[in-house]
Amino acid sequence: MTPKYLLNDKGKYLSFIGLLIVINLTVIALTDLETSRLTRLISIGIFFAYYLIKKELLNLWTVIAFLFFIGRDIFFQFYEEPWGYKSYLILGTLCYLTIVFERLPKISEINFKPGVVLITLILVAANTYTLYVIMNMSMVTYTFHDGVEPILLYVYGAAMMVLGVQAIAYNNKYNSNRSLLYIFFAFGFIFSDIAALFAYYFEFEIFYFFDRFFFLGAMAMLVQYGLNYESVKEEFYQYEMIDKNL
Repeated sequence: MTPKYLLNDKGKYLSFIGLLIVINLTVIALTDLETSRLTRLISIGIFFAYYLIKKELLNLWTVIAFLFFIGRDIFFQFYEEPWGYKSYLILGTLCYLTIVFERLPKISEINFKPGVVLITLILVAANTYTLYVIMNMSMVTYTFHDGVEPILLYVYGAAMMVLGVQAIAYNNKYNSNRSLLYIFFAFGFIFSDIAALFAYYFEFEIFYFFDRFFFLGAMAMLVQYGLNYESVKEEFYQYEMIDKNL
């Protein structure tokens, strides 16, 4: 039987996502930055509407995360304004922390393996270096309006890093289909932000395409994550089987 959280079947759902991606990439290629940002905001609204229509049980964390995503992209329309930039960073941080808090009880007892520690250190180093380059390289034309903005940028980067580390830890502990979906959309958002930084600050315009592709893909997986309650049971049984075999 076809799962209820898909449009009708998996193929139609993937076609819908593919069409949304094509529209967004076409807008990026043919229009200006303002239109591209508005298209992304509309796309988030479409995903949220789809979630609300298809939900069987309301996942409060998913709703809150979507509201923060929508709020962030509303202020994204005014990214060059001091109040718009600050609000974007604040709401973006809340987006990631909401996703982190949703899974926090699941990883309360983690035995960090060497691989997890290594990836964590790499993420910390990469994130710190990227932010350092952005705020210190002379090639960056953007200037902060006050001393609060660099702090908010570092906090935003830290929240992004925490999301990535938790996704790795969560998948490392459960190794389930649900945890794999979580790590995919978590790193989709991370890669999207990294691509956006290179596109906007370093003027590598091709990275706008990568930014939007990763973002929409991550958003599509977040919707599935919030709707697919069968994977919650599946994860429980998978973890029980793994735990008994250890």
